[in-house]
Amino acid sequence: MLGDKDYKAVRKGNKEAFRKLFCHYYPRLKAYVATILNDDTIAEDIVQDAFLYVWEHPAELPKENDFRSYLYRLVYTRSIDYIRRMQVKDQYYTLVYEEYAKECEALLEGEGETLEKLYTKDFYQELYELLQQIPKPRREVFLLAYIEGRKAREIAEQLNLPQRTVESHLYLTLKYLKEHMDKRHFVLLLLLSLPF
Repeated sequence: MLGDKDYKAVRKGNKEAFRKLFCHYYPRLKAYVATILNDDTIAEDIVQDAFLYVWEHPAELPKENDFRSYLYRLVYTRSIDYIRRMQVKDQYYTLVYEEYAKECEALLEGEGETLEKLYTKDFYQELYELLQQIPKPRREVFLLAYIEGRKAREIAEQLNLPQRTVESHLYLTLKYLKEHMDKRHFVLLLLLSLPF
């Protein structure tokens, strides 16, 4: 566990203290960013860039009791910047992703608690019941994306559909679930994976 001396040493440019800080926070921050972007490689880049910034700007580091929040804000801001730079599909998708990221940020404050809630009976029961109410083609695409973890391009090839149609099915299903699902359950669903 990191202590006051470690934080002070990092602010003074101590490499060993920085290494301890990196080893402690890196896996947590990477998992958090991967949750927002659904891309481990990009998550690695963003977190490494954030730590590089910390190393190069030690004077900007907060007091030790604010350090965790500071790091999460740092990678959160970079994640949103990445989403904007990629110009996700259209302006509405960007706004939706930002909203998802904010909701994920709030849930991840409790770290372990979120993962336990992913597997509750109520969550899966509600998801199953709502999926029965959408058209079969949309349901099939959604299950391939969220249960099997396939990308939109792969689903399009498998089902012999245009990729835009697959993305439309996913978008409409998510929109329907967002409107009808318990808000916390919907955010937990997003934590499973964002397919596009």
